[in-house]
Amino acid sequence: MFTISDILTDIDRGITANNMIEDCFSYRIVFFVRDGNKSSKHHIDTVYGSLRETLENIVKENLSLTNSIVVAQTTVRKGGQQICLQSRSCGFSLDEYFRRINGECGDNGRCGSIMYGRYAVR
Repeated sequence: MFTISDILTDIDRGITANNMIEDCFSYRIVFFVRDGNKSSKHHIDTVYGSLRETLENIVKENLSLTNSIVVAQTTVRKGGQQICLQSRSCGFSLDEYFRRINGECGDNGRCGSIMYGRYAVR
């Protein structure tokens, strides 16, 4: 399960790797909203100072009990070419979240620590 902070850390690594001054670029976030067998592609342009707020709004406005979101990439244009700053796509799903708070392991098997000091009522 990914968090907004995971995405921002990944973007910052990409900025550093490409030797960029983060405030000098416009960022495009490409994401997909998946509902059953349907998927729709969206994008939002933002500045570096608003990346967290923009990512949070994507999740708040699009995630529901019946769909999931995948933040596929964050890109900038530098020297006429498009540079992808994320090393991987990041998915958000309430189904996965509820499985984890119930103590059920996900694909990566890291479910043990999420239950520390918490309980789920069934």
